[in-house]
Amino acid sequence: MELLKVKNGLLEAENYFMASPFGDFAGSADVNRNISTGKLQLISDNLKIERKFEFADFVIELEKEDFSNMITGDYVTMYLGNDNCNFGIKDKDPLNQNKYWKILRQDDYIQAYSSPDGLNYTNIGGMNFAEPLKKQGFQKLNRNPFIFDNYRVYGGPYVTVQNFPENTVCELYDSTDKLIKTRLFDDTMECKIFLDNNDLDGYLVFKDTLGSILFTSNTITFGYGDVWVFSPYNFEINYLGNIVTNMSPAILQDLDEVISIKNIGTESYHRIIIGTQTSGNDLIELSLDGLTYSSTLTLDFVLSEEKQIYVKITKNAANTNFSVRDFQLVIN
Repeated sequence: MELLKVKNGLLEAENYFMASPFGDFAGSADVNRNISTGKLQLISDNLKIERKFEFADFVIELEKEDFSNMITGDYVTMYLGNDNCNFGIKDKDPLNQNKYWKILRQDDYIQAYSSPDGLNYTNIGGMNFAEPLKKQGFQKLNRNPFIFDNYRVYGGPYVTVQNFPENTVCELYDSTDKLIKTRLFDDTMECKIFLDNNDLDGYLVFKDTLGSILFTSNTITFGYGDVWVFSPYNFEINYLGNIVTNMSPAILQDLDEVISIKNIGTESYHRIIIGTQTSGNDLIELSLDGLTYSSTLTLDFVLSEEKQIYVKITKNAANTNFSVRDFQLVIN
Protein backbone atom coordinates (compact mmCIF):
# COMPACT_ATOMS: atom_id res chain seq x y z
CA MET A 1 0.00 0.00 0.00
CA GLU A 2 1.23 3.45 -0.86
CA LEU A 3 0.14 7.08 -1.08
CA LEU A 4 1.08 8.33 -4.55
CA LYS A 5 1.25 11.88 -5.82
CA VAL A 6 -0.36 11.60 -9.25
CA LYS A 7 -0.78 15.26 -10.17
CA ASN A 8 1.28 18.37 -9.58
CA GLY A 9 -0.99 21.30 -8.79
CA LEU A 10 0.71 23.72 -11.15
CA LEU A 11 -1.59 24.86 -13.96
CA GLU A 12 1.40 26.29 -15.80
CA ALA A 13 4.65 24.36 -15.76
CA GLU A 14 6.68 27.57 -16.00
CA ASN A 15 6.55 31.20 -14.90
CA TYR A 16 4.42 32.72 -17.65
CA PHE A 17 6.17 36.10 -17.59
CA MET A 18 9.61 34.50 -17.88
CA ALA A 19 8.71 32.00 -20.62
CA SER A 20 6.37 33.98 -22.89
CA PRO A 21 7.32 36.44 -25.65
CA PHE A 22 7.20 40.08 -24.53
CA GLY A 23 4.53 40.69 -27.16
CA ASP A 24 2.13 38.46 -25.21
CA PHE A 25 2.03 40.74 -22.17
CA ALA A 26 4.35 43.77 -22.21
CA GLY A 27 2.42 46.10 -24.52
CA SER A 28 4.20 49.47 -24.58
CA ALA A 29 5.68 49.08 -21.09
CA ASP A 30 9.42 48.92 -20.48
CA VAL A 31 10.09 45.45 -19.07
CA ASN A 32 13.33 43.67 -18.23
CA ARG A 33 13.80 40.05 -17.27
CA ASN A 34 16.82 38.08 -16.14
CA ILE A 35 16.59 34.43 -17.15
CA SER A 36 19.45 33.39 -14.86
CA THR A 37 17.82 34.82 -11.71
CA GLY A 38 14.21 34.30 -12.79
CA LYS A 39 13.33 37.91 -11.93
CA LEU A 40 11.23 40.31 -13.97
CA GLN A 41 11.21 44.11 -13.65
CA LEU A 42 8.40 46.46 -14.63
CA ILE A 43 10.17 49.77 -15.18
CA SER A 44 7.48 51.99 -16.73
CA ASP A 45 5.07 53.98 -14.57
CA ASN A 46 1.29 53.82 -15.15
CA LEU A 47 1.70 51.34 -18.01
CA LYS A 48 0.25 47.85 -17.56
CA ILE A 49 1.76 44.51 -18.31
CA GLU A 50 -1.17 42.21 -18.94
CA ARG A 51 -1.65 38.60 -20.01
CA LYS A 52 -4.57 36.53 -21.24
CA PHE A 53 -6.02 34.68 -18.25
CA GLU A 54 -9.11 32.47 -18.58
CA PHE A 55 -8.76 29.91 -15.78
CA ALA A 56 -11.94 29.32 -13.76
CA ASP A 57 -10.50 28.03 -10.46
CA PHE A 58 -6.91 28.79 -9.47
CA VAL A 59 -4.38 30.17 -7.02
CA ILE A 60 -1.91 32.83 -8.15
CA GLU A 61 1.05 33.18 -5.80
CA LEU A 62 3.45 36.08 -6.30
CA GLU A 63 6.76 36.70 -4.55
CA LYS A 64 7.84 40.30 -5.07
CA GLU A 65 10.34 42.82 -3.76
CA ASP A 66 9.19 45.77 -1.68
CA PHE A 67 9.95 49.32 -2.81
CA SER A 68 12.81 50.88 -0.84
CA ASN A 69 10.75 54.06 -0.52
CA MET A 70 7.31 55.32 -1.47
CA ILE A 71 5.85 58.83 -1.61
CA THR A 72 2.23 59.90 -1.60
CA GLY A 73 0.48 58.48 -4.65
CA ASP A 74 2.94 55.64 -5.23
CA TYR A 75 1.49 52.15 -5.57
CA VAL A 76 1.85 48.72 -7.12
CA THR A 77 -1.06 46.44 -7.96
CA MET A 78 -1.81 42.94 -9.23
CA TYR A 79 -5.26 42.53 -10.73
CA LEU A 80 -7.58 40.17 -12.60
CA GLY A 81 -10.71 40.93 -14.53
CA ASN A 82 -12.64 41.25 -17.75
CA ASP A 83 -14.20 44.08 -19.73
CA ASN A 84 -16.68 44.84 -16.92
CA CYS A 85 -14.83 44.46 -13.63
CA ASN A 86 -11.37 44.15 -12.06
CA PHE A 87 -10.28 42.74 -8.71
CA GLY A 88 -6.82 42.91 -7.19
CA ILE A 89 -4.28 43.69 -4.47
CA LYS A 90 -2.49 47.02 -4.02
CA ASP A 91 0.47 48.18 -1.92
CA LYS A 92 0.49 51.95 -1.32
CA ASP A 93 1.70 52.28 2.27
CA PRO A 94 5.52 52.07 2.64
CA LEU A 95 5.13 50.69 6.17
CA ASN A 96 2.70 47.96 5.17
CA GLN A 97 4.21 46.36 2.10
CA ASN A 98 4.03 42.57 1.86
CA LYS A 99 6.52 40.39 0.00
CA TYR A 100 3.91 37.74 -0.87
CA TRP A 101 0.55 38.14 -2.57
CA LYS A 102 -2.01 35.44 -3.26
CA ILE A 103 -5.28 35.56 -5.18
CA LEU A 104 -7.52 32.52 -5.40
CA ARG A 105 -10.80 31.82 -7.10
CA GLN A 106 -13.05 28.89 -6.28
CA ASP A 107 -16.72 28.35 -7.13
CA ASP A 108 -17.10 31.88 -8.55
CA TYR A 109 -15.70 33.59 -5.43
CA ILE A 110 -12.40 35.44 -5.60
CA GLN A 111 -10.26 36.17 -2.54
CA ALA A 112 -7.02 38.06 -1.89
CA TYR A 113 -4.32 37.47 0.72
CA SER A 114 -1.00 39.08 1.64
CA SER A 115 1.91 37.85 3.73
CA PRO A 116 5.34 39.06 4.87
CA ASP A 117 6.83 35.55 4.86
CA GLY A 118 4.75 33.31 2.56
CA LEU A 119 3.57 31.27 5.55
CA ASN A 120 1.17 33.43 7.52
CA TYR A 121 -1.36 35.04 5.20
CA THR A 122 -3.88 37.78 6.02
CA ASN A 123 -7.25 37.74 4.25
CA ILE A 124 -7.61 41.22 2.78
CA GLY A 125 -10.98 40.84 1.08
CA GLY A 126 -12.99 39.08 -1.56
CA MET A 127 -16.09 39.22 -3.70
CA ASN A 128 -18.40 37.11 -5.80
CA PHE A 129 -17.04 37.02 -9.36
CA ALA A 130 -19.21 34.75 -11.49
CA GLU A 131 -18.27 36.25 -14.86
CA PRO A 132 -15.48 34.62 -16.90
CA LEU A 133 -12.05 36.15 -16.45
CA LYS A 134 -10.10 37.42 -19.45
CA LYS A 135 -6.94 39.09 -18.16
CA GLN A 136 -4.40 39.35 -15.37
CA GLY A 137 -1.82 42.09 -15.00
CA PHE A 138 0.39 44.44 -13.01
CA GLN A 139 0.82 48.22 -12.80
CA LYS A 140 2.94 50.54 -10.63
CA LEU A 141 3.90 54.14 -9.87
CA ASN A 142 7.30 54.53 -8.21
CA ARG A 143 10.70 55.79 -9.28
CA ASN A 144 12.08 52.27 -8.75
CA PRO A 145 11.29 49.21 -10.87
CA PHE A 146 8.69 46.78 -9.59
CA ILE A 147 10.50 43.45 -9.27
CA PHE A 148 8.81 40.11 -8.87
CA ASP A 149 10.94 37.15 -7.94
CA ASN A 150 8.47 34.35 -8.62
CA TYR A 151 5.03 33.88 -10.15
CA ARG A 152 3.09 30.62 -10.14
CA VAL A 153 -0.45 29.56 -11.06
CA TYR A 154 -1.95 26.50 -9.35
CA GLY A 155 -5.18 24.58 -9.92
CA GLY A 156 -6.74 25.53 -6.59
CA PRO A 157 -6.14 25.97 -2.85
CA TYR A 158 -6.89 22.34 -1.99
CA VAL A 159 -4.83 19.19 -1.79
CA THR A 160 -6.98 16.25 -2.91
CA VAL A 161 -6.71 12.69 -1.60
CA GLN A 162 -8.54 9.84 -3.33
CA ASN A 163 -9.42 6.17 -2.93
CA PHE A 164 -10.60 5.73 0.65
CA PRO A 165 -14.21 4.71 1.46
CA GLU A 166 -16.86 7.28 2.32
CA ASN A 167 -16.61 8.67 5.90
CA THR A 168 -12.98 7.61 6.30
CA VAL A 169 -11.32 10.25 8.48
CA CYS A 170 -8.31 12.11 7.06
CA GLU A 171 -6.11 14.06 9.50
CA LEU A 172 -3.42 16.46 8.32
CA TYR A 173 -0.47 17.00 10.69
CA ASP A 174 2.47 19.35 10.26
CA SER A 175 6.10 18.32 10.74
CA THR A 176 5.86 19.04 14.50
CA ASP A 177 2.97 16.55 14.87
CA LYS A 178 0.42 19.34 15.31
CA LEU A 179 -3.03 18.46 13.97
CA ILE A 180 -3.86 21.05 11.30
CA LYS A 181 -7.16 19.88 9.82
CA THR A 182 -9.57 16.95 9.83
CA ARG A 183 -11.76 16.04 6.87
CA LEU A 184 -14.00 13.13 5.76
CA PHE A 185 -14.01 11.25 2.46
CA ASP A 186 -17.19 11.75 0.45
CA ASP A 187 -19.27 9.27 -1.57
CA THR A 188 -16.85 9.63 -4.52
CA MET A 189 -14.01 8.34 -2.29
CA GLU A 190 -12.39 11.77 -2.31
CA CYS A 191 -11.28 14.23 0.35
CA LYS A 192 -10.24 17.87 -0.17
CA ILE A 193 -8.13 19.78 2.37
CA PHE A 194 -7.76 23.57 2.13
CA LEU A 195 -4.12 24.67 2.46
CA ASP A 196 -3.48 27.98 4.21
CA ASN A 197 -0.04 28.12 2.63
CA ASN A 198 1.81 26.24 -0.10
CA ASP A 199 4.50 23.59 0.35
CA LEU A 200 3.38 22.43 3.79
CA ASP A 201 5.61 19.70 5.24
CA GLY A 202 3.54 17.16 7.12
CA TYR A 203 1.80 13.80 6.97
CA LEU A 204 -1.66 12.24 6.76
CA VAL A 205 -3.35 9.79 9.11
CA PHE A 206 -6.39 7.83 7.90
CA LYS A 207 -8.90 6.36 10.36
CA ASP A 208 -12.05 4.30 10.06
CA THR A 209 -15.39 5.40 11.53
CA LEU A 210 -14.45 3.86 14.89
CA GLY A 211 -11.20 5.82 15.08
CA SER A 212 -8.83 2.95 14.33
CA ILE A 213 -5.81 3.94 12.23
CA LEU A 214 -5.88 2.47 8.72
CA PHE A 215 -2.75 4.05 7.28
CA THR A 216 -0.18 6.73 8.13
CA SER A 217 1.80 8.36 5.35
CA ASN A 218 5.44 9.33 5.33
CA THR A 219 6.38 12.99 5.66
CA ILE A 220 5.16 14.78 2.53
CA THR A 221 5.32 18.28 1.08
CA PHE A 222 1.73 19.26 0.26
CA GLY A 223 1.14 21.86 -2.45
CA TYR A 224 -1.79 23.78 -3.89
CA GLY A 225 -3.80 21.69 -6.33
CA ASP A 226 -1.85 18.47 -5.80
CA VAL A 227 -3.70 15.15 -6.12
CA TRP A 228 -2.73 12.09 -4.08
CA VAL A 229 -4.11 8.57 -4.48
CA PHE A 230 -4.02 5.72 -2.01
CA SER A 231 -2.93 2.73 -4.08
CA PRO A 232 -3.02 -0.98 -3.22
CA TYR A 233 -0.44 -1.52 -6.01
CA ASN A 234 3.30 -1.09 -5.81
CA PHE A 235 4.62 0.24 -9.13
CA GLU A 236 7.77 2.14 -10.02
CA ILE A 237 7.46 4.69 -12.84
CA ASN A 238 10.58 5.74 -14.73
CA TYR A 239 10.95 8.71 -17.08
CA LEU A 240 14.19 9.86 -18.76
CA GLY A 241 16.18 7.53 -16.54
CA ASN A 242 14.75 8.94 -13.34
CA ILE A 243 12.27 7.34 -10.97
CA VAL A 244 9.12 9.43 -10.73
CA THR A 245 8.41 9.44 -7.01
CA ASN A 246 5.34 10.42 -5.04
CA MET A 247 7.30 13.48 -3.92
CA SER A 248 8.32 14.63 -7.37
CA PRO A 249 6.02 13.80 -10.28
CA ALA A 250 7.36 14.70 -13.71
CA ILE A 251 6.06 16.93 -16.48
CA LEU A 252 6.83 15.52 -19.93
CA GLN A 253 9.45 17.41 -21.91
CA ASP A 254 7.92 16.73 -25.32
CA LEU A 255 4.63 15.74 -26.96
CA ASP A 256 5.89 12.21 -27.79
CA GLU A 257 7.60 10.44 -24.92
CA VAL A 258 8.23 7.02 -23.39
CA ILE A 259 7.77 6.09 -19.76
CA SER A 260 8.25 2.72 -18.08
CA ILE A 261 6.18 1.06 -15.36
CA LYS A 262 7.66 -1.73 -13.23
CA ASN A 263 6.01 -4.06 -10.72
CA ILE A 264 8.18 -3.78 -7.59
CA GLY A 265 5.59 -5.39 -5.33
CA THR A 266 5.39 -8.89 -3.90
CA GLU A 267 2.60 -10.22 -6.12
CA SER A 268 1.50 -10.24 -9.75
CA TYR A 269 -1.14 -7.79 -10.94
CA HIS A 270 -3.76 -8.63 -13.56
CA ARG A 271 -5.93 -6.50 -15.83
CA ILE A 272 -4.46 -3.23 -14.63
CA ILE A 273 -6.06 -0.34 -16.52
CA ILE A 274 -3.68 2.52 -17.30
CA GLY A 275 -5.14 5.80 -18.53
CA THR A 276 -4.72 9.54 -18.18
CA GLN A 277 -6.65 12.49 -16.81
CA THR A 278 -6.06 16.16 -17.56
CA SER A 279 -7.73 19.47 -16.80
CA GLY A 280 -7.10 20.63 -20.37
CA ASN A 281 -8.62 19.72 -23.73
CA ASP A 282 -5.58 18.10 -25.33
CA LEU A 283 -5.76 14.51 -26.63
CA ILE A 284 -3.49 12.17 -24.63
CA GLU A 285 -3.07 8.61 -25.92
CA LEU A 286 -1.05 5.57 -24.85
CA SER A 287 0.59 2.72 -26.76
CA LEU A 288 2.74 -0.35 -26.21
CA ASP A 289 4.42 -0.27 -29.63
CA GLY A 290 4.43 3.41 -30.60
CA LEU A 291 2.12 2.67 -33.53
CA THR A 292 -1.36 1.87 -32.24
CA TYR A 293 -2.63 4.37 -29.67
CA SER A 294 -5.70 4.40 -27.42
CA SER A 295 -6.99 6.29 -24.39
CA THR A 296 -6.32 3.36 -22.03
CA LEU A 297 -4.25 0.18 -21.84
CA THR A 298 -5.16 -3.01 -19.96
CA LEU A 299 -2.05 -4.88 -18.84
CA ASP A 300 -0.81 -7.74 -16.69
CA PHE A 301 2.37 -7.41 -14.62
CA VAL A 302 4.15 -10.45 -13.20
CA LEU A 303 6.70 -10.00 -10.42
CA SER A 304 9.48 -7.55 -11.38
CA GLU A 305 8.07 -7.09 -14.90
CA GLU A 306 8.65 -3.73 -16.57
CA LYS A 307 6.72 -2.38 -19.55
CA GLN A 308 7.39 0.63 -21.78
CA ILE A 309 4.45 2.95 -22.42
CA TYR A 310 4.48 5.40 -25.32
CA VAL A 311 2.67 8.67 -24.62
CA LYS A 312 1.45 10.90 -27.45
CA ILE A 313 -0.10 14.33 -26.84
CA THR A 314 -2.03 16.08 -29.60
CA LYS A 315 -2.32 19.72 -28.64
CA ASN A 316 -5.73 21.36 -29.04
CA ALA A 317 -5.41 24.50 -31.16
CA ALA A 318 -7.47 26.45 -28.62
CA ASN A 319 -5.09 25.60 -25.77
CA THR A 320 -2.72 28.54 -25.29
CA ASN A 321 -1.47 27.79 -21.78
CA PHE A 322 1.45 25.75 -20.45
CA SER A 323 -0.57 22.82 -19.12
CA VAL A 324 -0.27 20.77 -22.32
CA ARG A 325 2.40 18.43 -20.87
CA ASP A 326 0.83 18.22 -17.42
CA PHE A 327 -1.53 15.30 -16.88
CA GLN A 328 -2.40 12.67 -14.32
CA LEU A 329 -1.49 9.04 -14.95
CA VAL A 330 -4.32 6.84 -13.66
CA ILE A 331 -3.67 3.20 -12.68
CA ASN A 332 -6.66 1.07 -11.66
